[in-house]
Amino acid sequence: MPAPHVVRAEGVRFLKNAWEKVKQFSLIEPTIETRPPRIGIALSSGGAKSLAHVGVIQVLEENGIEVHAVAGSSMGAYVGALWAAGCDGAQLFKLAAEMQDRTVLKQLADPAPPFLKGFLKGEKARDHLGASIGDVSFDQLQKQLIIVAADLDSYERIVFRHGSVLDAVHASCAMPGVVVPVTVDGKRCTDGGVVEPVPVSSMRKFCDVDLVIAVSTLPDFTQLNHKRESEDAEIQQEISSSLWGRMAKTITGSISLTAEGNTIDTLRRSIRIGQIRIAHDACKNADVVMHAHTHQESRWHDYHNFEHFIEVGRHAAEAQLHTIRELIENYQPETSQHESKVQKLVG
Repeated sequence: MPAPHVVRAEGVRFLKNAWEKVKQFSLIEPTIETRPPRIGIALSSGGAKSLAHVGVIQVLEENGIEVHAVAGSSMGAYVGALWAAGCDGAQLFKLAAEMQDRTVLKQLADPAPPFLKGFLKGEKARDHLGASIGDVSFDQLQKQLIIVAADLDSYERIVFRHGSVLDAVHASCAMPGVVVPVTVDGKRCTDGGVVEPVPVSSMRKFCDVDLVIAVSTLPDFTQLNHKRESEDAEIQQEISSSLWGRMAKTITGSISLTAEGNTIDTLRRSIRIGQIRIAHDACKNADVVMHAHTHQESRWHDYHNFEHFIEVGRHAAEAQLHTIRELIENYQPETSQHESKVQKLVG
């Protein structure tokens, strides 16, 4: 049996060796994840003006900015579905150019007599999208996609993430008073722009992303004052002469439902009021906001101005490129704090 002083000496040596190992371990720096941020983009509603999303997509692609997830409402859902399915900016431009042909638009019109629930069924527009992407499900897409619609019975937001993409887009584009509500999985759906015109909240809740870009074609509060009475009169004239305006007049005889103060005009304006305020609040929760709004007034189906709308989107995206690159370069997964960036990066 070793002597007590030998045992003590060995114990001291053991403790010294253990302490040295502890010190060495404490000097090792923790591994820091260095992956680039996952970026999501929320595409707003806006009818033909939402073709601005095509310009945004073109600029992002040209500058090598990878987007991992897309959220869309109404026409933003239509464009988002095409992109998520694999159509690039050039292909989207080509598809937009096809829509300027009034013959194509007339072919997409499918009247819904006796016109009690809406003027159009929207089924031909659904099939037109299907001709480009096929009858695909969400899990077959190249990018993660979510689509927003409104439940007419529960008054809730519906976020489509599974099942048929065509059904989801059809529901999200069912403009109130114009397109007949769409029933999906037993839910009676209408336009996603009613409940979430810029789907930033849905993107953050349902998609695994680090940064969110919001693209809004709706005017913000500072842009509302630019509207002039002459522009309002022009809008009324254009609506009255449009396809669904003429259909409404056919049903009601000499009474114009689209004239200022009448049914459809009041419906359109009421929805617009709510959309502008909801969109304003939604954009506060994005990391980067692209305001792709144009002061050039237009009808919701004014697709012959597609080049103008796409150019508006390009300008909005180019104005935010520096901010996006800065966010990507400075991104640190462990220390990223969304709350500290929100107000600063609204463009």
